[in-house]
Amino acid sequence: MEFLEKYTIHEDARGRFLGIINKYTWGEINFVSTKSGVERGNHYHRYTKELFYILSGEIQIDVKNIVDNSEHHFRATPHMAFIIDPYELHTFTTVEDSTWINMLSHRMDEAKPDFFKAQVADRK
Repeated sequence: MEFLEKYTIHEDARGRFLGIINKYTWGEINFVSTKSGVERGNHYHRYTKELFYILSGEIQIDVKNIVDNSEHHFRATPHMAFIIDPYELHTFTTVEDSTWINMLSHRMDEAKPDFFKAQVADRK
């Protein structure tokens, strides 16, 4: 898992320019809105990285690497950016209505998706 710092910020009379990320190549970009109390995710990918940029709300994020069993648990808030790596089981529970941008390093292939739901043993 990788937490991202903004790579640049420019402010002047016109407004603000905030550089979120300037590395990697993204194959798919999505906008997500979710009501309070909803759980999303509970899956992992074998080769896809996922970048999340939180626009609004608050989300409880639980991540478990199913290879080495390392874990990250944190609350994501607006303007936070992070990357979920392959084999990291990730579950989002919205604490309040939330919106975010989601980017995938590879676009989802409907015929052969890189998407694996958690098994009971994976979540322990």
